[in-house]
Amino acid sequence: MIYNMHKYLILIVLMINNAYSQELVPPIQNFSPSNYVAASQNWDIALDDRGVVYTANNQGLLVYDGLSWEIFTLESQSIIRSVYPHSDRIYTGSYKEFGYWENLPDGDMAYNSLTPLMSEFNMQSDEFWEIISYKEAIYFRSFGAVYKYEGDRITKIKDVVSTALGVFQDKIILTLRKEGLAYLDNNELIPLKGDQKILDDINIIDIESKGDTLFIAGKESIYTYTNNRFQKFPDNRLNEILERSELNHIISISEDEIVIGTIKNGIVNYNLKTGQIQVFNRTSGLQNNTVLGMSYDKGRLWLALDKGVDMIDLKAPVRFYTDNTGELGAVYDIQKFDDDYYLASNTGVYSFSENNLNLIENAEDHTWNLEVIDGVLYANHNTGIYRIENDQFIPIEARTGSFSIKKLTDGSNRLLIANYTGLSLYNLDSKEISEVSSVNFPIKEVIIGDNSTLWAAHPYEGVYRITHDDFSNVQVEKISALGGKANFNPKLYELNKQIIIYVNEKWFQYNPFKADFEIFEELGEYSKSRLLFEENAEYVFSSSDDGSIIITDLKDEKIVIPTESLNNRLVRSNENFVKENDSIFYITLNDGFARLNLNQLKGEDSGQWISEPFIKEFSDLSNRYNLTETPVIPFKNSRNIVLKAGMPVSDAVNLKYRLDGEENIQGTLNNGMINLRNLEHGDYELTLTASGSNEDSSAVRKFHFSIAPPWYLSAWMKTIYVFLFIGLIFLIYWLNQLKLKKHQFQLEEKFEKEHAERLNRIEKERLMNEIDLKRKELANTTMMAAKKNEVLMEIQGELNKDKTKFSNQFRLKHIMNKINSAVKSKDEWKVFETNFNEVHEDFFKDVLDQYPKLTSKDLKLCSYLKMNLSSKEIAPLMGISVRGVEVHRYRLRKKMELDSDVNLTKFLIKNF
Repeated sequence: MIYNMHKYLILIVLMINNAYSQELVPPIQNFSPSNYVAASQNWDIALDDRGVVYTANNQGLLVYDGLSWEIFTLESQSIIRSVYPHSDRIYTGSYKEFGYWENLPDGDMAYNSLTPLMSEFNMQSDEFWEIISYKEAIYFRSFGAVYKYEGDRITKIKDVVSTALGVFQDKIILTLRKEGLAYLDNNELIPLKGDQKILDDINIIDIESKGDTLFIAGKESIYTYTNNRFQKFPDNRLNEILERSELNHIISISEDEIVIGTIKNGIVNYNLKTGQIQVFNRTSGLQNNTVLGMSYDKGRLWLALDKGVDMIDLKAPVRFYTDNTGELGAVYDIQKFDDDYYLASNTGVYSFSENNLNLIENAEDHTWNLEVIDGVLYANHNTGIYRIENDQFIPIEARTGSFSIKKLTDGSNRLLIANYTGLSLYNLDSKEISEVSSVNFPIKEVIIGDNSTLWAAHPYEGVYRITHDDFSNVQVEKISALGGKANFNPKLYELNKQIIIYVNEKWFQYNPFKADFEIFEELGEYSKSRLLFEENAEYVFSSSDDGSIIITDLKDEKIVIPTESLNNRLVRSNENFVKENDSIFYITLNDGFARLNLNQLKGEDSGQWISEPFIKEFSDLSNRYNLTETPVIPFKNSRNIVLKAGMPVSDAVNLKYRLDGEENIQGTLNNGMINLRNLEHGDYELTLTASGSNEDSSAVRKFHFSIAPPWYLSAWMKTIYVFLFIGLIFLIYWLNQLKLKKHQFQLEEKFEKEHAERLNRIEKERLMNEIDLKRKELANTTMMAAKKNEVLMEIQGELNKDKTKFSNQFRLKHIMNKINSAVKSKDEWKVFETNFNEVHEDFFKDVLDQYPKLTSKDLKLCSYLKMNLSSKEIAPLMGISVRGVEVHRYRLRKKMELDSDVNLTKFLIKNF
C-alpha cells in the first residue's frame, strides 16, 4: 500500500510581518493567477461528477482537471459571475448572458448561448449571480428576476429582487431583499410559514439547506429555520466572528459541520455538534481573505478568492505548523514535556504552547537534539549540553558542543554525552562532568552495547568500537570500512538488541560470534533509506532518493508520504519522526513541523477514492481528433503527437501511462501532457492508470489510435508494389530466358569454335604431318636423286678415265650424253620443284620478289640450301663438282649482296 499525499501541499503566506503564532492547519494548496494564467478575481466555483473544477473568472470559465488549468472566454469577453455543472453541461451566467458549455467530440469546449431564448424579456443590466437545478429544470437569478430553463425554453418566474436561491424541503426558496424568505408554488411566491420579524431589515446573503434546518446567512450573523420557526444562531462566539468578518457564503460539508466564507477573514469551519470553531485565513495559508465562492467534495474545500483559487483538505490526517517569520529555521527535533512542546532548530530551542512559539532565553544557536530523561528535558546545543526547566536554559557543560545524550544501563545514575570532541560522563548525583579518556574525536551517535562496550559513530570517519572497564582502561577500535568505501556519515541503530549500521546505502548487522559486521538482509529493500523510527515492528524510513517518508511493518503494509506532500520542507539528511502516542506523530520540517494522525492515515488508505483519468485532447501537427473514435493520423503529421489528459484531484498517487504497439513507451504524466515523437506507423493502445496507496485502488482509461503508413507503404502503393513485384518476376524470368538463350548461343558458338579449332588443329596436324611426310619424301627423293647422280657421275668419271679403251667412241659419247641427261634431267627438277613448292609454298616467288635478278640455276641452289643440304650433297643434284657448288654459292651471295660473315643457308631458312 503506497499512500499519496500530494494533495497535502501547503503554501503559507505571511499576512502580518510581525505575526509570530499560528495554529495547526490542514494542507492548503494555492493556485495563484500565475499558475492558471487568468484574472485574479474568481466569483464562483463548482465541481462536476468527475471532480473537474470550474471557476467563474473575470476572464471567462476557468477549468482545472487536476493536472492543468485552461481558460475559456466568452465572445463578448464578459466576466463570468456564476457556474453550475449539471448533467453533461456547464451552465454559466454573466452580464446579460446565460448559456452552457459542453465538450465537443475532440475534447474542446464550446459555448451555447441561451440568451436568444430571453429576447422577449426586458433585461436591463442583469447579471446572473446564481444557478441551481430542481427536478428537470435549471433556475438562475439576477438581482432583478428569477428564470427557469426547461425543455429548450426559458420562462421568467418573477420580477423580484432576490439575493439567494436554494432548495429546502422539496421547494424552491428565494430570499427577498429585506422581505424575508418565500417559496415558489406554481410560479407564485408564498412566504415561509412562521414569524419572520427577526429577519426584518436583514440583508440575506446566502441560504443552505441541511436536513430539516435551513441556514440563513445574513451579512453579520446566521439564522436558522426549523419547524416553522426562525431564530438567530445561538453560538454568540460564531456571530461575533461573523460580525467582524462580513459573511458572504455558507455551505454544509457534513452532518456536523458547516463552512462559512467571509469577505474579510477567510473561512470559518464550525462544528455544530461540538461548537469547535476553526478560522483559516491568509495567516493560515490562504492567498486572500475574501472568499467569493465555495464548493466541497470528498473532504476537499475549494475556494474562489478575490485573488486566486485555494483548496483545503479539511479531512487530511496531517496538520502543519509554519513559522512565517523565518526565525525558527530548520527543526531537528520536537519533544512534548510538561504538556508543552519544545522544538530544537538551527536557530535555537523554542517552546510551543497554545499555538504560540517562543524562543527560550539564551537558547539561541544550533540545537541538534532534545531528550527527556527521568523527567528532565535536555538539549544538545552547539555550545554544550543544557537542561530546560521552567523555560530556563540551564548549562550543564558549555566547554564544547554536543550531539546526543543517553542514560547508562549499568544502574549508575550517570548520563553519557556525545559531543564535538569525544564522550563525557555526567554524574546526576554529584553533578560532575568527566571526559572519557582515549576518545578524542567527535561522536555524533553512540549506542550502549553492554556495560563494557560502546559503539560510536564519527560524523566523517566511520564507526568505532569502544571497550572499557567502567570507563577505565578504555580501548578504541576503528571498524574497517564497510561496503568497500570510506564510511562517511554512518548511522548507528540498536534493533532488537542488535547493533545495526547504515552506511554507503547498505545495512550491516553485528555478528557477535564472528565479531564482525555482515549484510543485514532484512532491511535490504530499504538500501536507499535512513531509519527514523522503530517501535513494535513498525518502521519509519526516509528515502535518500526522493526524500519521501516510508512507514512499513516490513511485510504487507507500506505507506509512503512523498516529500511534495510536506511541501518539500523536510530537513534532508536530518529528518526526524517523533511519536506522541500510538496515533499522533510529528515530522520535523523547515520553518515548522507536521502533526500526523497515523490511524486516520491508515483509515483513509483503506477507503480511497481514485478519480478516473480522461483524455481531453489528442492532436498532431495540424489536426485535433475526435475522442469518441479511433483516430488515424497521417504519417507525415505523426512526428509530434500531443495528448492532454486530466485526473481530478483525488487520493491517487500518480498518473502513469503506457503505450503499447509498434513501439512501447511508459512513464509518469505530471503536467497533463504527453508528447509522442516519431512513432512508427501501426496500431497503438495508450493506457492511463491512476493508482492509489492500495494496490487494489486504481482507475484505468484506455485509448486507441493508429498511425497511417507513409504514402510509399499505403494500400494502393502496396497494390502497385504487388504488380511491380509480379512484373519484376516476369522481367527477371524474361531476362533469364534471354540470358539462358544467350548463354546457350555462346555455348553453341564456343562449341562450334572449339569444334572448328579442333578440326583446324586436326587439319593442321594432318597438313603438318603431310608436310613432314612430303618433307621427308622430298628429302628422300632428293637424296636418292643425289645418290643416283653421284653414281652416274662416278660412272661418267670412270668412263672418262678409260675412254681410250673403248673402241667405239661414238657409243661412248652417246653413253656419256645419256649420263649427263640423266644427271641434269629437267623432269627430275620439275618433280623436285613441285614437291618443294608443296613443302615450301611461295618460296621461289618470295625469293624472286626480293631478288629478281636470280637465275633458275640460282633458284635451284637456293632451294637446295633451304633444305639445309651441304655442297657435297648439292653437287650431284646440280651435276657439278663440289668446287663448282662453292663457286656458285659465292656468286649467289654476291647477287644477294650478303656480307661474308652471313651464313647463306641460315639466311634462306630464316627469311624464306
